[in-house]
Amino acid sequence: MALDLKAYAQRIAFSGDLSPSAECLRELHLAHAQHVPFENIDVLLRRPIRLDIESLQKKLVEDRRGGYCFEQNTLFAAVLEAIGFRVTRLAARVRLGAAGIASRSHMLLAVEAGGQKWLVDVGFGGEALLLPIPWRIGETAEQFD
Repeated sequence: MALDLKAYAQRIAFSGDLSPSAECLRELHLAHAQHVPFENIDVLLRRPIRLDIESLQKKLVEDRRGGYCFEQNTLFAAVLEAIGFRVTRLAARVRLGAAGIASRSHMLLAVEAGGQKWLVDVGFGGEALLLPIPWRIGETAEQFD
């Protein structure tokens, strides 16, 4: 089963132009963050987590459920790649409340658009990004400045 971009766009109420531009990336990120909630119910219930596109599309798009970082960012990466974006999958450490160095247990993305690289994360949960952040070392990025 191929990714159904039309169904995904309907799920997140996106009606804009699907092109590999910085504007499209920003609009898709915001729409996804507003319409697909963070959910880790399956993890807590020790249900198997399926990361293939067919399973993710069924759960997050067709069944209108949420997911956690690996589910949401894997689906989002597939959507972006289908549109034509260059995407790199990344692993990160969550440091909030950590007493030491934690394992890399979080997935996020680096995406190229508009001649620059962006940090993209639609699956963090509370205090999550609503918009992609320009990947510029040493600079502060504002959400809705």
